[in-house]
Amino acid sequence: MPIILIPIILYLLYQLEKYLFARYWERNLEVELGFDKSAVVEGEETSLTEVVTNRNFIPLHILQVGFQTDIGLAFDDETNVTVSDRVNVLDVFSLRFYSRITRTLPVHCPQRGYYSILQTSINASDFFSPDIHYAMRKQRTSLYVYPRLLPFARIEPLMLQLCGEVVTRRILYEDNFTFRGIREYVPTDPMGSINWKATARTGQMKVNIHDYTSSPEITLVLNVEEPRILFETELLEDSIRICMSLADELIKKGIPVSLLTNGKDKVTGETVTLSAGASKDHVTSFLRALARIDLTKDKDDLREIIKRNVEKEDNDRTTYCFISTSRREGAVSAAQTLCDKKGHLLWICPITRDMDNTPIGDKRIDLRMFIHE
Repeated sequence: MPIILIPIILYLLYQLEKYLFARYWERNLEVELGFDKSAVVEGEETSLTEVVTNRNFIPLHILQVGFQTDIGLAFDDETNVTVSDRVNVLDVFSLRFYSRITRTLPVHCPQRGYYSILQTSINASDFFSPDIHYAMRKQRTSLYVYPRLLPFARIEPLMLQLCGEVVTRRILYEDNFTFRGIREYVPTDPMGSINWKATARTGQMKVNIHDYTSSPEITLVLNVEEPRILFETELLEDSIRICMSLADELIKKGIPVSLLTNGKDKVTGETVTLSAGASKDHVTSFLRALARIDLTKDKDDLREIIKRNVEKEDNDRTTYCFISTSRREGAVSAAQTLCDKKGHLLWICPITRDMDNTPIGDKRIDLRMFIHE
């Protein structure tokens, strides 16, 4: 073979390799991402598994796989992680033909939220060409990071007060036309409930027991409006944790709980709301709804939300609990709307130790400060 043909052959081989790589490099190339858990509680850890499969005759000596997720997850291997307005992760693989590589990334979850990965970017180049080839792969993996529950000792006084409100409304809304039985008289019983015939027959004071017009419910009203221009963002997270902790304890006691809030759902963009329920599945619904509240989105007017809810309320024995670190005019007006309907309202207000703790002027509002720790 003449020596002059060697460069020509090498050039043709180079062009052929370049053509084949560009045409077939991503064929049957699969990238799958998946969290090992569907949900964790803030502060816990999980892991993200990357599986890259090359069912192809072309080896991929340098393959870069990148993906993005929202700020709030911390990947242990920070050498390939950059943080801007999102968390960007880039991993480098080297795959032979017809091979698979599985890699596990530890993930710390310090912040409540809903995190999804919808796509990955992949790029590759061969040894002989400076050209870089790009492609995308769709992903459908997500992770709920639930708000953590507060120690019961911190919310016990609030629980006692809420349960007391439920008992009070239960007494107020007995149905005098539905007789259930007779029991002994106690000093708190109204005189109108005394059964005089049973009293005369037994020689001891007896009262009638009636059923109730409707079952008791508690509606947790969560305001995620910022309290002021400069504030500790953890106060809003405290509000969400209080809401979840109360819901969990109330459901354990069999009391139906619903949720009203001006927070927006991160996925749908709609205002979050939950109807009343008292099952274990309802606890999960609460956890997911609160995890998906996006504090960066614009908030709806809480006064309008409460007004619409009060107008269509069909249970007179519903007790409202207002949770808001903000004491701005809008929050006070929303609370007073509830007072106009029910006459009294428990307001739980998370604050820092240096914040003003002056009570609300309306005596119908029982303002309870919750100090951030």
